[in-house]
Amino acid sequence: MTFAVTVTRESCSLPTLVTLSGPILTYGLAWFGMFLLHSSKYRLFAYALIFASFSHLRFIQTLTGRGDELILAQQWLGITSRPLVAAIIFLIGLPPIIAGYRVIANQHRTRVFTGSWLLPLPVLIVLLVSNATLFGQNGDQIQGILFLGIAPVVLIVDLIAITLLILLLSRYSHLLEETKP
Repeated sequence: MTFAVTVTRESCSLPTLVTLSGPILTYGLAWFGMFLLHSSKYRLFAYALIFASFSHLRFIQTLTGRGDELILAQQWLGITSRPLVAAIIFLIGLPPIIAGYRVIANQHRTRVFTGSWLLPLPVLIVLLVSNATLFGQNGDQIQGILFLGIAPVVLIVDLIAITLLILLLSRYSHLLEETKP
């Protein structure tokens, strides 16, 4: 596993399931967030879930020749056209972000939405460049020690992200409490 692609070893008995795990989690979080938008209690969390899942930006990695969706499209449907797969991926990620836009009650609705949509873009670019640098163009040149098939640098980045999330949630949880009806 790298930042952008899951690569299975020859001994893996369910490589398709492993490859499906990334897209299922990503789109699942975004679509779950879309359905949570109907609850006023969880609306802010749902909005964050939609945009934090990166599902609306997954088409970019397909255009660069990476991503689990491109692998699955080639295996299942024989589609090798990156723009076609990217367009399908873009359309799959579109309903949650449209729902997210509709729920914004701020007078600066367009700015808030544009920021939510585009602010993760630099993070994605850094991830894609880092992935290619650390793991090769196809993500299959993982060298060195692995822990459960995952490179230590990926685990470290994930642990830092989880730690920051917990710290920020504990620090700003009072804001969520104040918005309860």
